[in-house]
Amino acid sequence: MVFSTFQFIITTLLAVVCARAISLSEGDIPVLALLIPALWILPQGGVVGLILMAAMTTYGLTLPYQPIALSVSVWVLFPLLMVVFSKRSSLTVVLTSALIVTTLQVGIMVTQSGGKLGGDAIITAVQTLAVIVIWWSATHWSSSNKHSWWALGLILPLWIADLSYAALVALSVTGIIASMESLAKLKTFKWTKLLCWTLPTVGFAALVISPNIEVPNPVFVVWLCLLGTAWMTDYILRSAEEESDI
Repeated sequence: MVFSTFQFIITTLLAVVCARAISLSEGDIPVLALLIPALWILPQGGVVGLILMAAMTTYGLTLPYQPIALSVSVWVLFPLLMVVFSKRSSLTVVLTSALIVTTLQVGIMVTQSGGKLGGDAIITAVQTLAVIVIWWSATHWSSSNKHSWWALGLILPLWIADLSYAALVALSVTGIIASMESLAKLKTFKWTKLLCWTLPTVGFAALVISPNIEVPNPVFVVWLCLLGTAWMTDYILRSAEEESDI
């Protein structure tokens, strides 16, 4: 349990490093940085692995065209999707959550179209869909010990090209995936669910407290609303489940 807790802390720190590296690079992260982790796990993924690689590539291509805070905030969809599509959920919960997410994201896109927020509305929609597909791929993943270790060698060209932030992103994401695979095998505690809540929250919080990163108010409000929706939905579903067991 002590080692698992230490591994959880390290994984959380990797999320902070990844978010900070993306922010310091101002979104100038080559697609290769996100392809490396996808290629590393590709042998065990099959079709799901290819879909994951396509989604991560799409997300990587959008980074230069969006405010960094907005790009990172989209990952808060992970805990919300986890709760909405859990065994305790229902069609009503799915439809209600979908309406909330759509309303909030449309609000962001309208703000962008009005010139009050950087980035492009279409890119916001693409990022949202990419993160949803990445979540779907992660939930349909069949974990194994097969990995393409040669993919990590692609980090070397990034260092040589003086793209140290991109190399950090590649290493951090790969480390996060490896840690989640390891913790998912443990049956003593649901580490994967805890990481699903923690990593998007900590990653975005690292930008909020950073003195040289400006998080636009609309982005912060939408992120807070999505996280609050996930918390409230989880609480309501747990309460309903406990009452039905009485």
